[in-house]
Amino acid sequence: RRKATMAMADDEAADRRRALLSLDARRSALLAESEAIVSELTADPGGGAAPMGIDTPLVDGDGYPRSDVDVYRARHLRRRFKEIQTDVKAAERELASGLEGLGPGGGGGIANPSRAEGTDESERARRTAPKPPPKFDARSGRWVVRNWDGSLSE
Repeated sequence: RRKATMAMADDEAADRRRALLSLDARRSALLAESEAIVSELTADPGGGAAPMGIDTPLVDGDGYPRSDVDVYRARHLRRRFKEIQTDVKAAERELASGLEGLGPGGGGGIANPSRAEGTDESERARRTAPKPPPKFDARSGRWVVRNWDGSLSE
């Protein structure tokens, strides 16, 4: 029985690793696509014209579409670039939460030893301890509170 549960735990850890590797590959592909979009948007079109740019105006000073830029293409690339940025952030959040679950040795232990149970409890106790009451400082004419390190907070 014990061997069966250990084998199941190993299978789950391997599945999590595969999922994380797949997610990292997706993030890498998105980053490569965003780099290609940025290079196209910032490429010099030649002829003294300004590049499309990532956030430069697509209209001239009079409010008409720039004649040296394919406005439709620029808007499409910019929209896709923003979508990729959002997808990359989401993938990085998923990767971070997945890596926290793996922990040392590939198991499901605690990934960050500073976040152990005792540390959380002691910090919670410190934060919920009663705070000192504010006192009036006659020299500055303000109410002040003494911080945990002895300094004054105004």
